[in-house]
Amino acid sequence: MPSARSRRLASLALALVAGAVLLFVAGRAPAVTQPVAFNHLKHTKDLGLGCAFCHQYVMIGAHAGLPKRETCALCHQAPQGESPEAARLSQLLAAGAPLSFNKLFRLPDHVNYTHRRHVGIAQLECPNCHGAIAETLQPPSRPLVRIDMDFCLSCHRARGQSQDCVACHR
Repeated sequence: MPSARSRRLASLALALVAGAVLLFVAGRAPAVTQPVAFNHLKHTKDLGLGCAFCHQYVMIGAHAGLPKRETCALCHQAPQGESPEAARLSQLLAAGAPLSFNKLFRLPDHVNYTHRRHVGIAQLECPNCHGAIAETLQPPSRPLVRIDMDFCLSCHRARGQSQDCVACHR
């Protein structure tokens, strides 16, 4: 029979593991679903479309913007290629169905971030913050990169940018 000390150590170890699991789960962004299984790789690498083609405010806005129905309709009024998902997209567009993409990357409300400053002015490339999103075959359910204060500060340090709290926080 285990001693009282062994039971306490086992209970402590179990509590630590449970706490670590809870912290991991709580720190993960909720899963995000999209209206269609958008293939970034097909559009960015194969077709050579830049991010700004679908994310129209990436150079000038606070937020990059999500593709509008009309953007998809430029090419997908008729089915493109052999993909069942591209055919489904064409059917959705022909039926006049709403097409609302959901934001994958989110920052807390107290963070003052603009794409205009980082992409338009500083000329940062999208993979710096969004990882290999352009190489995905279907929409990820969670961000590929965890953007937190340490992530941002390491970039600011490396580029000699302000680390003053009020530069990024409201």
